[in-house]
Amino acid sequence: MKTQTDIKRAIFSKSFMIAFLGMVLCLCIGAFSDALSVFRMEEVRVMYGYHRELLLKALGSDVILFAVPILAAIPYTTAFTDDVKSGYLKPYLTRTSVSRYILGKGIGAAVSGGLALVLGIVTALGVFFLVFAPIEVYGEYAVKSLIPDILLRLVLFFLSGALWASVGLLASSLTQNVYLAYAAPFIFYYVLIILQERYFRTTFMLNPKNYLTMEGAWPLQGKSAALTLLMLVLILQLVFYMTAQTELRDDKRQKRHYFAQNLSQKRLAKRIERAKPKKGKKIPGLYGLSQVAAVVRYNFRMWRGNVRIVLTFALAFILCFLLSDKAASFAYDMGTAMQAFEPFVWTFGDANSVLLISLLLVLLFADIPFLGAGVPYYLVRMKRSTWAWGQLIYLILATLIYMVFILIATTLICMQNSFIGNMWSETAAILGYSGAGKAVALPALVKTLEMSRPYQCAMTIFLLMLLYTLVLALLMLFMKLLRGKSAGVVAAFGFSLYGLLLNPELIKQMINLPDELMYKANVAVGWLSPLNQATYHMHNFGYDLLPRLWQTYAIFGGLIVLLMIGILLAIRRYNFMFLGTEQS
Repeated sequence: MKTQTDIKRAIFSKSFMIAFLGMVLCLCIGAFSDALSVFRMEEVRVMYGYHRELLLKALGSDVILFAVPILAAIPYTTAFTDDVKSGYLKPYLTRTSVSRYILGKGIGAAVSGGLALVLGIVTALGVFFLVFAPIEVYGEYAVKSLIPDILLRLVLFFLSGALWASVGLLASSLTQNVYLAYAAPFIFYYVLIILQERYFRTTFMLNPKNYLTMEGAWPLQGKSAALTLLMLVLILQLVFYMTAQTELRDDKRQKRHYFAQNLSQKRLAKRIERAKPKKGKKIPGLYGLSQVAAVVRYNFRMWRGNVRIVLTFALAFILCFLLSDKAASFAYDMGTAMQAFEPFVWTFGDANSVLLISLLLVLLFADIPFLGAGVPYYLVRMKRSTWAWGQLIYLILATLIYMVFILIATTLICMQNSFIGNMWSETAAILGYSGAGKAVALPALVKTLEMSRPYQCAMTIFLLMLLYTLVLALLMLFMKLLRGKSAGVVAAFGFSLYGLLLNPELIKQMINLPDELMYKANVAVGWLSPLNQATYHMHNFGYDLLPRLWQTYAIFGGLIVLLMIGILLAIRRYNFMFLGTEQS
C-alpha cells in the first residue's frame, strides 16, 4: 500500500509535470532541424511512417541524450531526504514499517523517473503524427515497420530514467543533501561518457549513451542493453535500501549530532558576546567589517565534517586526473616533457572541461545561504545587508579556493614529467604545429603558442574560469534568494545548458547553415555564449572578430556587479525559515 501511495505522489506532482514537459520540449528541439528541412522542400511530401522515423532520430540527438539524467532526477529523488530533514518521517513511521517506507521511496523514484521520459516520448510521437501524417504518402515499396524499434526504445528510456533517478536518490540519501539528487546523475553520466570516449574506447558498455542509441555489439539485437539497465537499477535499489535502513535506525549518531549542535550554539553565543565592542569604543565601518568577517568565518566553519564538501573536492581531483590524463599520455607516448602549467592550459582551454568542472559548484554551494543554528544569533545583531555581504565574500573566497585547488591538482598530477621554465615544451610544439592536438582533442593552437607564454597563458585561463564560475555561483545565490533553493539549482543548470547548446555545429545542423556562414556563427557564439567566453582560444588575438580578453573581463565583471546588486536587493525581501533541523 505504501508503494502505491508513493507512486501516486510522485506521478501527480508538479515536479513530474516539469520533467514530462521537459522531455517533450527536448524531443521537439532534437527534431527541429529535420522537420524544418521537410517544410523547406518545394513539394512538401514524405514517405509513410516519417513521424516514427523522426522520433527515432530525435531520441538519438545530443539534446535528449544529455537531458535524460537531468529530467529523470526531477520528479521524486529528493523525497527520502526531504522527509528526514523536515521531521515528517517520525510520525509517518508510526503508521507503517521501515521496510515498506524505504521500498515506497525507492520504487516511487525509479518509476516516476522512467515514466516521465516514456510519457514525454509518447506525447511527442503524437505531436509528430498530427504534424506529418497529412503529408505522408505511400511509395512503390513496402515500408519497414518501426513500431518494434520504438517499443524497444520506450523500454530502454524507462529503465534508463529509473537508473538515473535511483542514482540521485542514493546520492542524496548518502549525503543528506537534496541538491545532490539533481546534480549527481548528470555529473556521473558525463564522467562515464568522458571515460569511454577518451580512455576506454573499446568498452562501449561504459558509455551510458550507448544504452539508449544501442551503439556497439549488443547481443540479442539490443535487448541485452535493457537487461543490463534492469540489473543496474535493482543493484542501486538494494544499495539504497541498506543505506536508508542504516540512516533510519542509527539513533546514536543522531543523538551525538544534536549534542554537538547544542554545544556549538552555546560556544557561538559566547563568541559573539565577546566580539561585541565596548561602549564608547565602537568605530563606524570597522565594526561592520568585523561582522562581515564573522559571517565569513562561520560559513567556512560549516565545512568541518561536511561530507558534501569533501565529496566536491574529491570529485574535482578525480576530474582533473581524468581530464589531464590525455595530455600526460600524449607526452608519455611521444617521450617528451611538459611545462608545469601546460596540463592546466591544454585541459581547461577546452569548453567542455570548463563546463564539467564548473558543474561541481552546484554541489559546493548547494546549501548557500547557510541557515544553520548560528544564523539567528547573527541576524539579531547585524543588518541583513551586512549578513548578505558576508555571504558574498564567502562565495567569492570559496570559489577562489576551489579554482586554486583545480590549478594545483592539475599541475601536481603531471609534475613527474614537467619542468618549471617559462617556455613551451616540445610536447606543445608537436601538438600545435603538427596538428596532433586536433587528433587527440587538445586545444593546442598555434596562436596560443605564438601569442603567449605558459605562465601568462595559465593565469589568463585561470582568471577566465574564475570569472565564469563566479557568475555561475552568484546566479545560484541570487535565484535562491529570489525564488527558492530549487530555482538556484535550475538556474545553474540552465546557465550551463545554454553554453553547451550554443554551439556552431549544433546551430548548423538545426538551421542548415551553409559552410560560408560558419565563420559568422563562430563569432556570434563567441560573443553570446559565456562558456565560449571562458575558453581561451575563443578570443581575438589580432586577426578576427572574436571578443578580446579585456572585453570578456568587462562582460563578466559587469555581470558579477549586477548579480551582487541583485543579491543585496533580494535579501531585503527574503523570508528566513529556521526549522531546527540539520543543514547539510
